[in-house]
Amino acid sequence: MIPTAVAITSIAVLFGNRMVRCNFRFIHIDYIEISNYLSFGPFFQSSARHLLERITTYYQPYVSEFCRVASELTYHWNAGNTTQETNFTLRSENRCLLATTMINQLKTSNSSSHAWPAVRLGLAAEISALAVEFDRTQWLPREQIEHNQLQQFRSLLQFAIVHSPYYATRFADCGVDVPDITSVAAFRKLPLLTRQEIQAADEAFFCTDVPADQGKTGETQTSGSTGEPVRVRKTGISQLFLQAYSLRNHDWDQVPFNSRLATIRPGKGAYREQPNWGPPHVFMFDTGPAQIIPITTPVAEQVKLLSAFQPETLLVYPSNLRGLIDRWRDQGTALASLNNIRTIGETLTDELRSELAGLLPNVSVHDGYSSEECGAIALQCPDADGYHVMSESLIVEILGDDDQPCAPGDVGRVVITDLHNLASPIIRYDIGDYARAGDACSCGRGLLKLDDILGRQRNLVVKPNGDRHWPLVGFRNFADIAPIRQYQMVQETLERIVVHCVTDEPLVDAQKAALTELIQTKLGHEFELEILDQRDDLPRQAGGKFEEFISKVI
Repeated sequence: MIPTAVAITSIAVLFGNRMVRCNFRFIHIDYIEISNYLSFGPFFQSSARHLLERITTYYQPYVSEFCRVASELTYHWNAGNTTQETNFTLRSENRCLLATTMINQLKTSNSSSHAWPAVRLGLAAEISALAVEFDRTQWLPREQIEHNQLQQFRSLLQFAIVHSPYYATRFADCGVDVPDITSVAAFRKLPLLTRQEIQAADEAFFCTDVPADQGKTGETQTSGSTGEPVRVRKTGISQLFLQAYSLRNHDWDQVPFNSRLATIRPGKGAYREQPNWGPPHVFMFDTGPAQIIPITTPVAEQVKLLSAFQPETLLVYPSNLRGLIDRWRDQGTALASLNNIRTIGETLTDELRSELAGLLPNVSVHDGYSSEECGAIALQCPDADGYHVMSESLIVEILGDDDQPCAPGDVGRVVITDLHNLASPIIRYDIGDYARAGDACSCGRGLLKLDDILGRQRNLVVKPNGDRHWPLVGFRNFADIAPIRQYQMVQETLERIVVHCVTDEPLVDAQKAALTELIQTKLGHEFELEILDQRDDLPRQAGGKFEEFISKVI
């Protein structure tokens, strides 16, 4: 029998930190017994249950003789759930040999004098430590997370009132008393923040005397896709969270670090290939090579470059992915090497997921939601539908038109509070996006769940009677009428919409008439449509994003 203390450490290796687990090619389990586990609190119970599920899901295919491990775990867990004093037992009749799913993802040292075990110093150590903490905090009960968020928020609010001229005036006018913010209800009484207010505040919005332990402060700006760019300052701590979330994203997606990675995204510089993925992963792991393709590269050229590089993992904007799917379908072949796709920057629609599943049924797709102002906002749940908010650094609210929280399943505005940025405190910021509120997730994580990310306010079509809705016209429907490679609709007035189409050949009148009828039917109103076709790709915004529908009416 393994002593209790050792058993806890063993489970921490197995469950609590899969990066630590990656140090071992094989895990040997003879007998683990943990007595009186109730004393370790709800986190440990949740950890044990999740270990159960992970063994069943990920390890069983690699076990030569599974020895009823999963069934015994289930039995003992269910028994333990009915009493306050019960043993939680992981047992095999002989010895169970488990091969991990990440056998090639070995840690690397960033100390030149230490090859093994991995010794991490400086930033690499900080990122690793925070990623380990995230692996614990994701399983906290929702109530505990909210309590911790409010505790951190009171600290942030006090700092903002003292060091930001804008917030000092804003909250003095509201009569806010920091110690009174002890509940979610009290928090929700604070005023909402708009991007126009951030712009108007200018330098007064930023905090002075940011503590040295927050690291270097830098400034960034949103892409201005709404016509209202916002300047924010970020601390080293903000960047630390972003990099640790990048590891969480990788951990959830279960993508091997040694895979060949291709990225298509905005940025300066020409096409290049490099021997590793770059930071933060290269700080801690031996990675495969990477291919960096500027998003401005014509899609036809992207297809050639990807074919030559043969990536296993692809990081891409959804609109760019749509162009690749179209080209692959025309060619009758897709990337045989591709196993994983990560989408960022834009809304990933169910329609696009369906198209990809039809073309590449064995490729897994993982989506992320982020912003320049707030960093990583939500990641796709690895075990169930929907997205999980990065609740360790953000309070995210989904509010209806009455500024009250939406019920699960309802669509509302995304409002964000950044809990850790002392340079530019963002408190109840109406970011301009819409999402569908979720209920508790079946995966067991306490992180807030969003059922869907829908897009920006200006992506709503507005009818003459004032009704607004998402313009789900459906790109796939266009293919039945004309070989359209890309499109963008711009609502100029309440009655008029201009449709820009990219085609290899000019559209004939019959095709334009059929497109007009389809779009009017899908939008639910007989808008006046002007259909324009061109051969060159439609331009992207400064930040590389592309919107299929833009309303100038809102």
